[in-house]
Amino acid sequence: MSDGTTFSTLDPNAGPGTQRVRNVHGPDHADRSDEVRYVLERLSQQRNFDLILFPADGGLGFRTVQAKRAGLGFEGVLLAVRLDRCSEWHRDQEHRWPSGLSELEIDFAERYAFERADIQVASSTEILDYIRGIGWTPSSNVIVETPYEGATACLYRNLPLTPLVSEKCRPLVTVGVPHYNLGRYLPEALASLAGQTYPNLEILVIDDGSNDPASSAAFERMQCVYPQFRFLRQQNAGIGATRNRGLKEASGEFFIPMDADNVARPDMVERFVNGIQVNPDLSAMTCYYLAFGEKVPLAREEYLYACRPTGGPHTLASIRNVYGDANAIFRTAALRAVGGYEIDRDTSFEDWEAFVKLVNAGHAVGVIPAALFYYRHREAGFSRVTDDYRNHQRVLRQFLRIDHLPASERAVLWGTLVGFHLDAERHRGMLRYAAADRLHALCNKVPYATRSLKWLYANGGRVWDRVRGLL
Repeated sequence: MSDGTTFSTLDPNAGPGTQRVRNVHGPDHADRSDEVRYVLERLSQQRNFDLILFPADGGLGFRTVQAKRAGLGFEGVLLAVRLDRCSEWHRDQEHRWPSGLSELEIDFAERYAFERADIQVASSTEILDYIRGIGWTPSSNVIVETPYEGATACLYRNLPLTPLVSEKCRPLVTVGVPHYNLGRYLPEALASLAGQTYPNLEILVIDDGSNDPASSAAFERMQCVYPQFRFLRQQNAGIGATRNRGLKEASGEFFIPMDADNVARPDMVERFVNGIQVNPDLSAMTCYYLAFGEKVPLAREEYLYACRPTGGPHTLASIRNVYGDANAIFRTAALRAVGGYEIDRDTSFEDWEAFVKLVNAGHAVGVIPAALFYYRHREAGFSRVTDDYRNHQRVLRQFLRIDHLPASERAVLWGTLVGFHLDAERHRGMLRYAAADRLHALCNKVPYATRSLKWLYANGGRVWDRVRGLL
């Protein structure tokens, strides 16, 4: 254009091939913002952007803001989010309640992107008053302006560029590896930890009373291969207790639990440490992962699914795990303060439950939007051989212990309850009407059927009384 403006069409396939691996939770709205993020990463390298501006509505800037917050890119680029409207405002204008999990995810993505943007812009004081009323917390530096004007860019240029990543030390990180009858996979897991780019590591490998001779032999052999690691043994106590043993023994400022059948990327620990150090408000950070089958070598890169957690909203964590896998980084003191993991023996989801405990206690959990490890999907895995109903119950019990929910989460909880109830009622009504229509169509094909049903409807009670009398 004559004013120097150029347009670029975003290619949804511009990201890595792994981005097209299906999400374990099915199609996810956040995946769209991931596509935008990957395109912008490439364009930013080519054009050296000073600023990238997103609309708040739809949450397209969600993963880009999340990536910058995690130290994955966009350093030196200002990320601005402009709030004209949001999805919750649209529903309010339409007198409509949320009707599905995807709407809760979009609401969270919009709020996260706006609240954590480098620059917040609002089109009016009215929309700011609205989002404050539903629990959003805009900064005191939010820019209020009328619809897009040429002066907008000048306002942004006057804001200083603050680098996200500063010079930092290399604190000790403890990685705890619980092992129970997984000798077949333990060598690959430990080799991936030995190959980490992060230098200041303490590796604890804890055998939880394995009763498989081959696994016990593998555990013994690994002690000779990795004398720099600490190997511990205990009577069988279960996964929660074994993780707690690692947490108790940990000397590091940060603690990473990693299962003995998973495989870490070489930069896993370094990415985790970098992410949590530039986010002092977070007590834990999770990440994406790629799942592969137990019979297919990882080198073939044939992934079964991916996990790309959003990190919220917390209320949605009562329905499904929005936080991610146990393979995460924790501030050791914070995880100890909430009592670590629950030690139930007959149920799984102890990792999901631990995240809920942290957030309930006032801690925050973030997400590094990158696959930092590979998850081995085993059909005999503990979470797949235990009862899903009981597993979920142990997560819900933590929600029953909440004394206080932030205003934003209360709004999500009660709005969702009403919306899902009304949606279920509408669905049942549609089923009733559909059944009546089918019955009517069937009756029209059968001679005297409609007349007989009408008679039975009018006289059914009297006929039944006579039948009971005969009995």
